[in-house]
Amino acid sequence: MEPYTLFRIIWATFLGLGMIAAGVITFTSKGEPGIGFRIGYTYLSERARRKANRVSGIGTILTGVFLIILSPFLSFPRLAALLLLGIGTTMLLAYLTAKREYELEEFSEKAPEKPGKVIKPPDLKKYIALQAAFLAIFTGLCIAGRVPQETAIVLGGALILLLALTFLVSRPLVFQLAPKFKGVMAKRFAKALTLVSGLMTAEIALAALGYEPGPLGVVLLIMASLGVIFYATFIALAGAYEEGYY
Repeated sequence: MEPYTLFRIIWATFLGLGMIAAGVITFTSKGEPGIGFRIGYTYLSERARRKANRVSGIGTILTGVFLIILSPFLSFPRLAALLLLGIGTTMLLAYLTAKREYELEEFSEKAPEKPGKVIKPPDLKKYIALQAAFLAIFTGLCIAGRVPQETAIVLGGALILLLALTFLVSRPLVFQLAPKFKGVMAKRFAKALTLVSGLMTAEIALAALGYEPGPLGVVLLIMASLGVIFYATFIALAGAYEEGYY
């Protein structure tokens, strides 16, 4: 077996097992803080939490299983595309399930009393606009033939997913913890996603324009990338903490 193929299988197996474990934890969650598919609907409704966790858990497990099974046959870009497709589809189905179950409970005569606080959606237009601009730059590079087709599919899908997530956090009852909602987590989350989107676009643009860094340039790029990722993770977790996720 070629070293590249072996490395791909090991990578996919490690990631796939992690996703299977996360899916099992989500599926069996009993409402523990910060565990499972936790959005506004699932905090307001036990019924929505239970059904959404089942959908999210099954989808995450299946994504992990397919990653492991298909790792000997698919290239890295195709595995990454499979991962994005699995995560994106699972999140969408879980969100729609939570929304539907919450609305059904609202119309039910046995619906428990909900918190009376009116939640005002956060204004995330600047983050959505920035990410739309990043996506437009990437699209222009693809049209100009500067980005290989497989890479364009994977990275384009990633940028679209980040934009979709940013749009979702601006919607009522998505990333909102009633009755303590302050809008902090939604704004921090949107900022973190925008930073990652900007980082990806900058690195794609450098590669597309033929930039070839020397050893020092490679080290600086790695350090800068890690710095942005760690900072984005920090502000997202800090926002979750302030909002009361954990």
